[in-house]
Amino acid sequence: MSLKMRPYQDAAIKAVQECWAKGIKNVLGVGATGMGKTAVFCELINREMQKAPDARFLVLAHRKELIEQPMDRMWQYWPELAMRSGIVMAERDDFARQIVIATVQTLGARVRLERALSAGPFEYIIADECHHSTNIAYTSVFDACRELNPDVKLLGVTATPLRADGIGMKNVYETTAFKYGIKELVKQRWLVPPRWLAIQTGISLANVSQHDGDFTAKQLADVYETDNCFDLVVESHKKYVGERQCIAFVTDVDGAYRLAEKFNEAGITASAADGTTRKTDRSKILADFRANKIQVLCNVGIYTEGLDVPQVSCIHMVRPTKSDSLYTQCIGRSLRPVPGKEDALILDYAPTEARNIVMMGDVLGVEARKDVYVKEDAEEGEVIGGFTFDGDVHWMEGNPMEIVSRELDYLELSPFSWHHSGDHWLTLGLGKGSDKTERTLAISAPNVDGHTALYMVWKSEQDRWPTVEKLLIAPFEEVSEKAEEYIGQFGNAVLSEKNKAWRRQPASQAQTKFARGLGVWREGMTKGECAEAITHKLAVRTIERSAGRVAQPKSVERQQLVLPW
Repeated sequence: MSLKMRPYQDAAIKAVQECWAKGIKNVLGVGATGMGKTAVFCELINREMQKAPDARFLVLAHRKELIEQPMDRMWQYWPELAMRSGIVMAERDDFARQIVIATVQTLGARVRLERALSAGPFEYIIADECHHSTNIAYTSVFDACRELNPDVKLLGVTATPLRADGIGMKNVYETTAFKYGIKELVKQRWLVPPRWLAIQTGISLANVSQHDGDFTAKQLADVYETDNCFDLVVESHKKYVGERQCIAFVTDVDGAYRLAEKFNEAGITASAADGTTRKTDRSKILADFRANKIQVLCNVGIYTEGLDVPQVSCIHMVRPTKSDSLYTQCIGRSLRPVPGKEDALILDYAPTEARNIVMMGDVLGVEARKDVYVKEDAEEGEVIGGFTFDGDVHWMEGNPMEIVSRELDYLELSPFSWHHSGDHWLTLGLGKGSDKTERTLAISAPNVDGHTALYMVWKSEQDRWPTVEKLLIAPFEEVSEKAEEYIGQFGNAVLSEKNKAWRRQPASQAQTKFARGLGVWREGMTKGECAEAITHKLAVRTIERSAGRVAQPKSVERQQLVLPW
């Protein structure tokens, strides 16, 4: 069964078809990262094939990840298309398939292109990330396809139609069929709201020259990729990021590996990759990132396009740019919606006083308010401005924590040692009460409505299995307030409060063995960290295994602390 199109996706497909029907063969589609461009062109292929069952389609991209993504999506939602599709890349040569998905580099070898065309002309071409398609590698493929079929229809899709080198898309495309930007999709709730913070670095760009419309990479690296700057990035991460999955964009390859090393030294799991990284290694890094084994991906440009990891909710922008396209591609990696994801945090390390630097406000068309945008004489590492955009602009007026997620604010201020992990749950062990019952509180990630759920997991000495009850479903502020009431009634202060001396002691052998068995052990854990990780794992596992059998809040009175024991 095909994927149900969102209203704007359906409108985009119809707009392309209308252009083609009018005889406009070469059309451009612009959609912010996260609008579902792959889904749009897959469904477009599906609809056009229903009208012309024997038509051939060529999907072009410039990187391996962009080739695998549409094939994976077809197998998931359009299996009938997937069975007619093949890949032409490296050693794969499925040139005779009805839908050929190929890298432009592979078809640049004339013999491979001739083999693909020998199976019959293409009636349709889809160019993914088509801001690259003014390049001769693309245009030569287009020209060869037109020689065989002058009526071939072309759709190019991109999030960023502007090029830093100034070469216009009009050289390839006659008209823009659709355009959906970040601002529009955030307003319509198809992308998550960005939360933007500017961090003072003390770096000046006065002596950095420009080349092809952007800063010279070598000179930019000389001033940005320093121990001092990278230390500021790591410290900012500790203050504001929490357990968010992050991508850090830097200026050069050496800096990507050095920043990853800085993160790892601070106990924050990070990896770096570049264009020379072996494909198998890059795939392993991405798999570990998706599995939350890595929190931060550090790179220069290989993750600006085509990375489909919706749980990314933070960007470290450790490189200023004059390119709208580059900035939009980078921050767009964090805006894709996924259940439980409320927002995206953008930490920007560009000097806000510098002119012609692209920042979040430029992307959204937000005019900078200097009274809250720039603080005079700010020290390095200090937040000098920020805002949240959820359809309206909310400027940071005071503490930067107001910009960061409500969950982090609560964790910072709470006297209790809530444990938060990559699975987006919060847990707090309350210990045994006077009735010999051991209790744990758990707060889920927000749902699509922004509401979280408060659970209690408890087990008495007589119980064989723990019991789970969902006590409250509400916005986080209400849930956290209610949690404080439960802690006050049932919490053992020695176990639940942050600043107890036992928490800093080394983990015991029994703790270590048990934690290893659960898969939560990390070298160097303290007794408190180990206890929290064990409690967290057991509570979340119990809740997930109890799904469908958990008692629901039945009334307002029950939610007001009327408990079953």
